[in-house]
Amino acid sequence: MTLESVKRRAATLNANGRIAQKFGMKMLVHNHTGEFEKCADSPRTSYEVLIEETDPALVTMQIDIGWVYVAGVDPVALFKKYPGRFELWHIKDVFGLKKVNPALGPNARVSSMTFVALGAGDIDYKKVFVHAELAGLKHFVIEQDNAANWGDSLAAARVSYQNMRTILS
Repeated sequence: MTLESVKRRAATLNANGRIAQKFGMKMLVHNHTGEFEKCADSPRTSYEVLIEETDPALVTMQIDIGWVYVAGVDPVALFKKYPGRFELWHIKDVFGLKKVNPALGPNARVSSMTFVALGAGDIDYKKVFVHAELAGLKHFVIEQDNAANWGDSLAAARVSYQNMRTILS
């Protein structure tokens, strides 16, 4: 991605956001790890450019906190830098954060991780949820990209639900 191509994407999101706004909706940007790679011709990441070049009234960030951590980024630092921009959260947990090579880039870190039920991995969600108001959180969903690999999908959902109740209490 070049800086200019990301800026064009932001302009398109804003244009589509103006249309969506007429119907009481916003556009959203969902991240994986790739958005935290540097642009080919800039030290900025495409995520930074999208946040900075989109209108908060038209475009919100649907932050996938699990992918943010996998990319080696601190979501709380993002909340502090861009308060109010993160209305939607995807909550997932991963195992492997503590042993990943910190020199790896965001995309290269993925193969070091395993998705697990919420609370069975390395992410401290109590620390993240303390900053929900700063972030602008309105809605969140618990997501596990590969629950079938973990075992029974419904069992994984049950574990995640029980752990989320503890995190939020």
